[in-house]
Amino acid sequence: MSVLIQAAIVFAVLSLSASDIHFPKDMRTDVQFPPIVKRSDSGLPDGHLRPLGYQKKPEARVKEYQELLAPREFWEQHVQHRVPLVYRQAVVKAPAFTKWQTDDYIREKYGDLDVLIEKKVESRDAQPQQMPLKEFLDSYEYEDWYVMSLLPDPMREEMMVPRSILCGTFRQHILESNLWISAGGTSSVLHYDADHNLHCLLSGRKDFILIHPKYADQLDLEEKRKFSGSGYSTMNMDMINIFTNPHIAKIPWTWATLRPGDCIFIPSGYFQQVRSYGRSMAGTIMWSPLPEFDDSDCATTDIDKYTPLSQVNMMWTYKKGDKVLAMRHMDPEVLRAGLLTLLKDRDRLRPEHFEYFYEDLMGDKADAPRAREIFGLLDQKKKGFVSMEEIKDMDVSVLKNVARHLDSPHGPVKDHDHSHDEL
Repeated sequence: MSVLIQAAIVFAVLSLSASDIHFPKDMRTDVQFPPIVKRSDSGLPDGHLRPLGYQKKPEARVKEYQELLAPREFWEQHVQHRVPLVYRQAVVKAPAFTKWQTDDYIREKYGDLDVLIEKKVESRDAQPQQMPLKEFLDSYEYEDWYVMSLLPDPMREEMMVPRSILCGTFRQHILESNLWISAGGTSSVLHYDADHNLHCLLSGRKDFILIHPKYADQLDLEEKRKFSGSGYSTMNMDMINIFTNPHIAKIPWTWATLRPGDCIFIPSGYFQQVRSYGRSMAGTIMWSPLPEFDDSDCATTDIDKYTPLSQVNMMWTYKKGDKVLAMRHMDPEVLRAGLLTLLKDRDRLRPEHFEYFYEDLMGDKADAPRAREIFGLLDQKKKGFVSMEEIKDMDVSVLKNVARHLDSPHGPVKDHDHSHDEL
């Protein structure tokens, strides 16, 4: 072969590798889980540089139910004590369960709605991008991205509210609903959220590793933002280094696998690491982790009647044209608790007290409003202070307005005039 021919071949190969060529992802869902933990014969610790779960066998499978619990039972047996559960075939009556199985239907009906997308291997430092759902569906089987976004309001009509949260404190304090779409293998970081979460799978498969909050100090955590109530581990979930994280081989964990129609309840503060396979689509409902449960309205609510997600009130929503498509806002009830903690032994919160809290929370964020401007949102009567009783009784809409300025939205801000800011 002549030198010129060899050079031409090398040039062609290099050109192909440098071009924007993508191949369809592996859509198989037949993955071994939980992983088989084998004793190492190399002299290295078991599970060294392997994904999370290969270091120690699981303690048990997450408790499963074939029928959904009533709200009071759900509270007493699981939510109150922060015990995860799996509901089998909980959302099969939702139109989304059948209609969202094809991209063509979603593209035609909801393709013009914007969603947030992120890179396939999740990094909590990465910023999401915003794009029309149609654009995402046209290429997600080839690109290394997935949807993690507020569920746009029009899509809520075809999702359902499971009976366990259809009345009482649960229904009254729903914060947001999220949409998840991916193709092929997707891996999350090990993380915890400030809110209770019911994660329902519509297509594909998802595997969950769950770890009790009491092991938080052994998981190399980084808080999302002070007082936000959420955070994540800095460990590489695909390659756990046993030498730098020897404790991971001793931490007990439980597991669950979701199939289409199944839901998992993940309590506030509980650690989760999630892997999805195939064409995976899911919806989540998140609500405030309040310390008490009031079910006084449950006697007059038909919890067995099919109820679409569009018929319940939510704290954070997204309508087409909104300036901000944001998620993971601070829970207003977490903010209320933080303000009460800030009071300590005082019965009044003054601007100078709030200023220390605000500066600690916001850090050196250059574009943040002044502390006294934000305090003015709390001081509705313009007295120069806010009493403990006022904070306890403060309308959630006021706390929501403050929260949206304290906690940066997870998502880009569109550069147009359809603003819903209230400052």
